[in-house]
Amino acid sequence: RGKIKESKKALKEKGLIKIKKKKKNKSKLNYLYVITPKGITEKTQMTIRFMKQKMKEYDELKFELKSQKGKK
Repeated sequence: RGKIKESKKALKEKGLIKIKKKKKNKSKLNYLYVITPKGITEKTQMTIRFMKQKMKEYDELKFELKSQKGKK
């Protein structure tokens, strides 16, 4: 539980999310997590980097498989 709490705190401090109390319940508090414009930009950049890496891995694997077929 502490790991998630610290992660959310770090995201908030970086300005990537906003945390708002949604409504009070007798048993617990509910929170609403809103991604900020800065958070959207960061998420988009992370997604682009991830997709570029996956496409590179795919191309490398495809080349490796093609090379192995040529050896048989």
